[in-house]
Amino acid sequence: MTTATETAEPPVPGRKMLSRTARERRSGLTLSLPAIVILLVFFIVPLYFVVRFSLGIDRFARTEAAAELTGELASFSLELWRDFLGHGVELEILGMATIGLPLAAVGVAAVALVLGAVGGGRLGRHGGFVSMGCFALLLAPFFTIPWGNHLLRVAQLSSEGDFLRLFFKSVTMATTSSVLAVAIAFPIAYTLAYGVRGSKYTWLLIVIAPFLTSYLLRIFAWKVILGDQGVVNTALFGIGLRDPEHPLSFLIYSQFTVILVLLYAWVPFIVLPMFIALQAIDRKLLEAATDLGASRLQGLRKVTLPLAAPGIVAAFLFVFIPSIGEYITPSLVGGTQGYMFGQAIAQQFVGGTLNWQTGSVLSIFLLAVVLFLTLATSKFLRQGGGTVA
Repeated sequence: MTTATETAEPPVPGRKMLSRTARERRSGLTLSLPAIVILLVFFIVPLYFVVRFSLGIDRFARTEAAAELTGELASFSLELWRDFLGHGVELEILGMATIGLPLAAVGVAAVALVLGAVGGGRLGRHGGFVSMGCFALLLAPFFTIPWGNHLLRVAQLSSEGDFLRLFFKSVTMATTSSVLAVAIAFPIAYTLAYGVRGSKYTWLLIVIAPFLTSYLLRIFAWKVILGDQGVVNTALFGIGLRDPEHPLSFLIYSQFTVILVLLYAWVPFIVLPMFIALQAIDRKLLEAATDLGASRLQGLRKVTLPLAAPGIVAAFLFVFIPSIGEYITPSLVGGTQGYMFGQAIAQQFVGGTLNWQTGSVLSIFLLAVVLFLTLATSKFLRQGGGTVA
């Protein structure tokens, strides 16, 4: 007769671990199924039809005869893409020298600069300079300084194509809004993280309090403030700096107005990710830098900024990605001068033009740009961004 100890099999640790891993995978798949279904319904399916329209496979007109009258493509074609992307690009430097460039060369240069800006810090001792140099070159054609009825700039990209030129204009306004928003929000976040002790979260709640009101109401409030007979112009009339017949016209329905309202809308929001990034920095690193003789400015430049880089980059993207396709703000306060790419897309679908094929091309192009920026920076954010100099 065999005993129980002789017949029982010894436990296999690997088998137990394998079964646990399998259960965790099944549990993760079960939990992710609703997210997958939502993604398919609300993103993949609409994107599928947008792609079909952008390639001329589908059309808005019900018959081929009606499509010919409206100029729609009745079969697969890349003609719409060639019309949109086939134009050369002009680079104007300091308002004087103009250089003609192929669009492909501009695209390759932009991709290389984006990758250099987010990954240059990993290239060794001088990686930080590479990253900052790529970022500066990337911003140069798209960063402006609002100055009255004009926008001061170092360089400017333009195109013969109306939609591509409008896209460059929208990128310029989105980049300017993003850079200025980060520049304004970072000192606020820094003060909340290091300058305020017991009441920092109370002040943080006060900063983000505007989000408790309707965005549309806040935009209409700015129309009242900046209008020709608004608060600002009325004050200037009262102190005699402006004549009532000649108000400051650039305050409303201009690119300046769109940038200003976007700043007001996004600065409170992006204080939060930068505040979290600054809060996560170990204070002992700053104390060590001080003990080694670093000034407060050197500690900020060599310790705080590199470690807070993920929060800063995330804040920049939080402003840039929605702003590049902005529709509501330029529609209400932009006028003809503040017309943006998102408005052009909406007009193709519902604004009376009813050219769904062109609207799909513009949508796919904008989506591709946003996805590339998101993927290019996601690894940078996951790895913690910058390193201590």
